[in-house]
Amino acid sequence: MDPRKRSSASRSDTHHHGGHYENGADYRDPPGYVDDIKDDELMADILKEEPGKSAGMESVIIIDGLPVVPAEQKDRQEKLKNVVRKLIIQHTKCTQSDFLEEVYPVEEDGSTKGFAFFEFTEPEFAKLAIQGMNGYKFDKQHTLAVDLFIDFDKYASYPDEWEEPAVRPFKEHGNLRYWLESEDCYDQYLLIYGSHSGCEEAAVYANTPVEPTQLEHRDHWTDYQAIWSPLGTYLATFHQKGLALWGGKEHKQITRFAHQHVSDAMFSPKERYILTIRPKPDFLPVDDQSMILWDVVTSAKKKAFSWDSKERPSASSVKWSPDENFFGLMSKDAINIYETETFGLQNKKSHSIPGLADFTWSPTQNYLAYWVKEITDIPARLGLMDVTSRTDVRSKQLFSVTDCQFYWQKNGEYMAVKVNRYKHIKRGKGPNAPVEYAGLYYNLEIFVLTTKKEVPVESVEIRDPIIDIAWEPNGNKLVVLTVAESVTSVSFYSGRLDHKFELISKNTLSVAFPAFFLM
Repeated sequence: MDPRKRSSASRSDTHHHGGHYENGADYRDPPGYVDDIKDDELMADILKEEPGKSAGMESVIIIDGLPVVPAEQKDRQEKLKNVVRKLIIQHTKCTQSDFLEEVYPVEEDGSTKGFAFFEFTEPEFAKLAIQGMNGYKFDKQHTLAVDLFIDFDKYASYPDEWEEPAVRPFKEHGNLRYWLESEDCYDQYLLIYGSHSGCEEAAVYANTPVEPTQLEHRDHWTDYQAIWSPLGTYLATFHQKGLALWGGKEHKQITRFAHQHVSDAMFSPKERYILTIRPKPDFLPVDDQSMILWDVVTSAKKKAFSWDSKERPSASSVKWSPDENFFGLMSKDAINIYETETFGLQNKKSHSIPGLADFTWSPTQNYLAYWVKEITDIPARLGLMDVTSRTDVRSKQLFSVTDCQFYWQKNGEYMAVKVNRYKHIKRGKGPNAPVEYAGLYYNLEIFVLTTKKEVPVESVEIRDPIIDIAWEPNGNKLVVLTVAESVTSVSFYSGRLDHKFELISKNTLSVAFPAFFLM
């Protein structure tokens, strides 16, 4: 037993026994004894349960930037509170019962101060409110700033004078695109294999003639999968604790991203950013770290997205503009377009598109194509939007539509939309009843972006089911694979005649295969 603890215990007992016990022993502290035992040594198991200064405050937010309403305008003050409550409910999906308290501080004359405090039953609601409302444009004169109450001290403690950050030492990784120096520039591929989990070994091969050449072999290089970056600069391996990037001739580790149980990932087109994704744990109603966007160069975490569905989020849910200045995330009836300069919403608000079904970016311009489902008597709609101005440069309404898929030409000069259509529809009873379509047929809506003044749209009707579509990379020819009565046909269309797309050749194939043009 620690003699200090024994002496301390004897000291506490002298209050009851006068410093002496029945057996005559004296356990009082010797002269000059200094008690240097700390509470965390004596009561570590108790103190670890001690609430912190911020305990219970993770559910409290501050909403700043609200309008200031004079004391005599009580009706306006009450209206302001109702609007703010509805706004919170809209972004958090909470109910009135999830509000524990709301406080609107007032001046001495009774007018509001322009900010308010809200406390929720769960911290998740506070996080969702911040994510959805911070930077929200309340009206023409007011933009909201929403923060956790516990962050107030953090922001208040920032020094008044700017301090230059420490410069991280440069780490040389060598030539990350060394294979381009090879005269033959062979492609590389990764093979993952093993006898138990299937991931015990991994090897990189060069696709050399006759036999592939092994470039690197490692045991347990990845826990379950790996992906290449779009330009081939990095190899990303998946691990229980996160993602690792490898590169260079010797395949050295470049950086790591800590994201527990990561299951999917996607690079941006130019490889500056990477999105990591994990499934939502069952015990969390909302996972605010489900999707994380990282800077590949600095390894910095740029933005996190929450997820509240049991379904696993997909990496394809985030779509990038070709210059990486923007990325979009589809939500219900809206596209959230973010700017990578600030990683905030463009114009600080979502772009509302009721009935939105899907969207895609042009491969060369900041144009965004989307389609809207038909709702009862309201037709479906195809749209092409200029993201910088957030205005539609072309739209077209379509009736009797079940689905649409987008096919861009490599240079962004043409976009074909495959439209699945029907002649008859049978709706079941009830809001969730199945819908049956009959008399299915197809057509192509081809957007021509070769002129600056307007965007013509050509319609090409195709009766047979479409298997695949491909564009000539640097031209205006379009190949379409169709099938009818077990016969596969390949058709070539061209728009060279005054932008009118016409059938120039059709051939029958004995075997179906994916459509593509050689580069």
